[in-house]
Amino acid sequence: MVRLNIAVAAAAALVGLHFAAFGQTPTVRGPPAVSAPSIPSAPKVESFRSRLQDQQKTLESYGAKISGLVDRLKAMSGTNVESRIAEVRSLRDALVQLGVQLQPDAPLSQSIDQYQSWISAQMGRVNNQRSTLGPEFVQELVRRYQQYQQEVTRARESVSNHSNAIDHALKELTTAELRTAEMLMAEDAAAAVKELLGVLDSVGQTIEDIRSNLRKLGNAGV
Repeated sequence: MVRLNIAVAAAAALVGLHFAAFGQTPTVRGPPAVSAPSIPSAPKVESFRSRLQDQQKTLESYGAKISGLVDRLKAMSGTNVESRIAEVRSLRDALVQLGVQLQPDAPLSQSIDQYQSWISAQMGRVNNQRSTLGPEFVQELVRRYQQYQQEVTRARESVSNHSNAIDHALKELTTAELRTAEMLMAEDAAAAVKELLGVLDSVGQTIEDIRSNLRKLGNAGV
């Protein structure tokens, strides 16, 4: 028994010398560490809605400018046709500027695309963890992401409808300008003015509808 104790003590001393020689100390291994789940760095949903509201305000400013031009044109009863035509060209430029804000490469559409990508990524990630998280929990999460997806769908439809409305208004304005030019060639200024005034009601109503829909889009978080 004495020899066994001496052997054990000698072995322990050798182990201590080994670690001391290499400047190390023996470590005690515990159970493997479990990594904590990652927490989202930013609230993507609220961020999207906030950006949407900011962009809605930008579009509203364009709409207000167009509405002002329409009202001013309607009030130009004592001016000549040439002055009206110059104002119509300003109206056309403003419509084009609003239409640019609704294009696929504009900030609003890009925000919608980024939100769509995030939703798709989250749905794929959650579905891949069905066995770990549990099918009922995953189904509830998927249902929530599907609700976010509905917001994206409504936003896309709104942008598409507004873009189409702007295109239609521009075509109407072009037709009115061509007819006005023909009436001036025929030396019928009264008919020329009538052509210009006729299209203003349609354009004005189109812009008011767009402005109303944009307010709903921004205020309701889609």
